[in-house]
Amino acid sequence: MTDLQFDNQTNEFGRPPEASNGFDITGKLINWGFVSNRKEAEYVLIGVAVVALLAAFFFYKSSAGSLPPPPPIGAAGQHLA
Repeated sequence: MTDLQFDNQTNEFGRPPEASNGFDITGKLINWGFVSNRKEAEYVLIGVAVVALLAAFFFYKSSAGSLPPPPPIGAAGQHLA
């Protein structure tokens, strides 16, 4: 019978530590000094996303009644047949 060997060097559910493709904004937050580790950077980014969603909802709700109603279908000199 053959011996089985498993490679346990990579994380199955995340990217491997040596792979860095694209822009790493959590690393930038650490380098800029806003946070001290990746977990805090992730919490900051989640907070930014929540604030952006709340602002979008606020602007959507505040502008919902400010638009004038559309003109009726026969308006502006158009003749209905």
